[in-house]
Amino acid sequence: MSVPSHSLGITRYQLFCVLAASLSSLNYGWNYGVVNLPGDIITKCDAGPQYFSNKFPSCMPTSDTIWGLVIGAFPLGALIGAISCTHFANAYGRRAVLIYSNVISIIAAALLGTALNIPMLVTARFLVGVAQGCANGTYTNYVTEITTPRARSTLGSVIQLSICMGTMLSQLVSLGLVKPPLWRVLFAITGAISILSIWLLTKCVESPKWLISKQRTFEAQSNLQRLRKSADCTEEFAALVETVHAEMGPHSYTATVSDLLRGKTPNNLRHQLLLAVLGMSFQQLSGIGGVSFYSTKLFSSIASAPPAEYTPKPQLAQILTAVVSTVGTVAALVGAIMAGYFGRRSLLLFSHGAMAVSSLLIAVGSVKGYSLLAISMVFIFYCVYIVGAGSLPWIFPGEMTPIYAVSAIVAVSGSIAYTCVFVVGMVFPLLMDAWNGYTFLLFAAINFIATVLFFFLLPETKDKQVSEMIRIHSVGIHNVMKRKFRQQK
Repeated sequence: MSVPSHSLGITRYQLFCVLAASLSSLNYGWNYGVVNLPGDIITKCDAGPQYFSNKFPSCMPTSDTIWGLVIGAFPLGALIGAISCTHFANAYGRRAVLIYSNVISIIAAALLGTALNIPMLVTARFLVGVAQGCANGTYTNYVTEITTPRARSTLGSVIQLSICMGTMLSQLVSLGLVKPPLWRVLFAITGAISILSIWLLTKCVESPKWLISKQRTFEAQSNLQRLRKSADCTEEFAALVETVHAEMGPHSYTATVSDLLRGKTPNNLRHQLLLAVLGMSFQQLSGIGGVSFYSTKLFSSIASAPPAEYTPKPQLAQILTAVVSTVGTVAALVGAIMAGYFGRRSLLLFSHGAMAVSSLLIAVGSVKGYSLLAISMVFIFYCVYIVGAGSLPWIFPGEMTPIYAVSAIVAVSGSIAYTCVFVVGMVFPLLMDAWNGYTFLLFAAINFIATVLFFFLLPETKDKQVSEMIRIHSVGIHNVMKRKFRQQK
């Protein structure tokens, strides 16, 4: 006798689809970190004077401010991608958007590999940002909609694991490809990742929940059965149909970003919107952007070492940058396991609280000259970020939001996140120059505020029915610590 499908954990095909979709997030991590090591090689010609090979310049001398624009173009593009893909994900499906976003990424990769000047680099970085911003928001919906409740906690964390792996790979590969003209290959690898992603996604199914919302119930039932292996899907499918019809309403309503922001939705989703925005804002304002984009500069500053000139062998700061991204990937694996045992709320509170303490100790170590303390705290900061704040803001909004508003709420919160990435990418080096070691006092304060706000605003969503979370918390902004909002164990 077949077991009920809703009681299943992770099935093989379910895992395959999640991993195939997660290559888009790996690509995001790649582009997030790939500019870290080769920055001075490109802008300051550290490998030697500029020369031309087949009409391609070996470097492009420019200021730190303009290079900040190259870095910032990626999150700026991701912001546009997150907003613009909402309609397409609702109209054409989650898998289709994931596939076509990779096509944009391939075009961007061609531009990155053949860039003749800084404007071309900015344009290419903007395009690849559009692709990854669109893919990241859609990925969140896709994974939430194809996984079982038991598997969702672990597989939902794969997005952060993929981003960390992409960042780690970009740092490790950079150690051997920073010199001209190989940095062009380094930038263009994003296209190869996209080609692999497209090939794997063609072997995946579309979201059953999305198919039901489009009245394609036979296809939805077939896809659900593939995802659940040989389990009995009768009960889960009936519940899914009922849930979609209840969430969509009689007229198959789909919320726009404008509807959401103006409060013109059937349910009062102000609390869900606030949490999604706060989650993404604090995710990036926590200081992680400074560590990811400028860790080489940060480690040089902490160790009171002058900026390293180019040598064939990596310098200490460059090695530490590669090591911290590698450790972060291990932390992401640990975080994926922890997500199966601990609640969203407790992990997020732990993450921001630990980042606040780590930021404070980074500042103390930098100001007092305790390099070992500061460097070790950077590692801890990065790891505790990944365990909670790095992945959970992508997950919990979808666990308390009706299907008609999920794409819109992800678009808004994702846009906020990418705006913050852009701001931090532009401002962090200026803060480091002006405040030196005191910079992380600001991030300590931000993470402390995040901990307090989430303590009073974030309910536990792990293993809860979405319909129940909507019923309880679609009442406007409220303090979840009040007795009537406390979730029963």
